[in-house]
Amino acid sequence: MRNKEKTNKRLITSFEQVDTTLKLLSDKRQIEELYKGIYILLDKLGSTEIKELFDRYPRLIQKYSIKEMFSGNIEIPDINPHSLKVAGLLTCLQYLISSLPEFIDHSGHSIPLNADENSISYKAESYILNSIPLDEYISEIFLSIISVTGKEYYQKFSEKVGNTDFTIDDILKLENDVELQEHLDLMAWGYLVRLFLEALYFYFNPENHNPKIH
Repeated sequence: MRNKEKTNKRLITSFEQVDTTLKLLSDKRQIEELYKGIYILLDKLGSTEIKELFDRYPRLIQKYSIKEMFSGNIEIPDINPHSLKVAGLLTCLQYLISSLPEFIDHSGHSIPLNADENSISYKAESYILNSIPLDEYISEIFLSIISVTGKEYYQKFSEKVGNTDFTIDDILKLENDVELQEHLDLMAWGYLVRLFLEALYFYFNPENHNPKIH
């Protein structure tokens, strides 16, 4: 059985953290870095099939549901189910990243309680997040990253980070670590993506909008 990134301890547990994360990641430079990371991962995976499926995915969605394609149980002639899953996760991530500016109001703060639930983009985002379990999303992203970096590098990186309570600032401090330079951009991207996904899933979870719970 493959080792999976441990995601039972959430990094995002409040709307205050959602606000901070979305505000930080909605910066134009950060959005560009999030986009760039997708293509870096695609290149480093070295799979022509995944790249082709990534390009074809918008057309495939017209025929199959995201949930079907993510399950790995769907059979499409001459297509590897795992390649389809990875391509789908990255395609959906690309769309979710494009939605980041929508979560920021004119004062520069995220607006977790005032989104337009009738908008096409909101419905599309909700559809994606309801189709893919958060833990599986994060795990598959990190499994893809580990397949590039190798387990030894990944373990070394994890040891230097120390625990899952690190912040974005902690990630940025690793820029001067010579030992981690080879895949540092990809690893940092992976953890920023995790923060982003956790913030979105928290945002879209109706239970988190219940004042009796929070």
